[in-house]
Amino acid sequence: MHALADLTRTIFDNLDLMAFAFDLRGVVTFSEGGALKAIGVAPGQTVGLSVFEMYGDDSSSARNIRRVLRGESFVALDHEHGRDLETRFTPLRDPSGAVTGGTGVTVDVTDKLRNERTLHEHNAALHKQAELLDLAQDAIMVRRLDGSLTYWNRGAERVYGHTRAEALGRTSHALLHTRFPTDQAAIDAELLATDRWEGELLHTRRDGAEVIVASRWVLKRDEHGAPESILELNTDITARKRAEEDAQRRQQEIIRAQALAIEELSTPLIPITDDILVMPLIGMLDSLRAKQVMQSLLGGLAASRGRFAILDITGVPVVDTAVANAILQAAHAARLLGTEVIITGIRPEVAQTLVHIDAQLSHITTRGTLQSGISYALGRRRLGERG
Repeated sequence: MHALADLTRTIFDNLDLMAFAFDLRGVVTFSEGGALKAIGVAPGQTVGLSVFEMYGDDSSSARNIRRVLRGESFVALDHEHGRDLETRFTPLRDPSGAVTGGTGVTVDVTDKLRNERTLHEHNAALHKQAELLDLAQDAIMVRRLDGSLTYWNRGAERVYGHTRAEALGRTSHALLHTRFPTDQAAIDAELLATDRWEGELLHTRRDGAEVIVASRWVLKRDEHGAPESILELNTDITARKRAEEDAQRRQQEIIRAQALAIEELSTPLIPITDDILVMPLIGMLDSLRAKQVMQSLLGGLAASRGRFAILDITGVPVVDTAVANAILQAAHAARLLGTEVIITGIRPEVAQTLVHIDAQLSHITTRGTLQSGISYALGRRRLGERG
């Protein structure tokens, strides 16, 4: 368990993000991630603290927590310590669907937003200073209605690898092997109707590499209003798109890691002494979780060589036939490892289920409470030491 926790912490602390979880009271239960350093917080530092007390009951953080606890999933953007932080909030739910807390994954989007603002300002400047087009970093070209190129700036040479001499007079879509996001006829119709079009295109460079561009087309008309030529400005967003894909993959990895951590935490195996282990089970127990109980119990016993294992089901409100069988199978499997199993906290309705399925409890000790189960195990342990 500790090794898994250390591994999970190491993974998060080497990712440029912040991940946290909180319970229904707004108390932080998990706080990790390398990006915490940017806001002056150490990993795990806020665990056990209330968000409402840290940030104030009427703060944006407190309002976000309340939204999550109402069952909302959303993305929030905040500005802290001079950085723009985007947080994806998701509620945590128990098997019945009731909200039990929430999680947040925060990434620093300062550079992304700065780049978007810079791009917008850059494009505005291009329209105002047409005579400086050849100095622009973006690929800028002008083509006739038949697609033949009449202008090709140095930015286009850099993005696509074709020199101006190689490009002029060629048909742009044939030269770049343009792939459109939708039917080209529909794009041309929109351009004629509105004098502009914007979208993403996939082009092929001279060396065969693919380039993703944010493309903006402007239709130029003559003095009579007839279409004359098309100004095309293309911004290479290949790196950004690849980064977004990588970010999505990292997010999926984080979600999988969180699911694994939650799965492990839902079936804890707690050592009382070197050879007495307790597994308290709380909440709804379905067949899947019962299987996790068996795996966690047997894995822990194999690692610890415990002599006594106490399964406390006081906090389990309902146990159906399948789950009861799974618990008994786990107990019998533990006996094969040389461990005496003690089941405590059997509720009346659970007892009825065990009787109904004719459960074989002859080799399993039962006690009414966890305390009495621990006392029994300690007594058996002392007898063994004397013997």
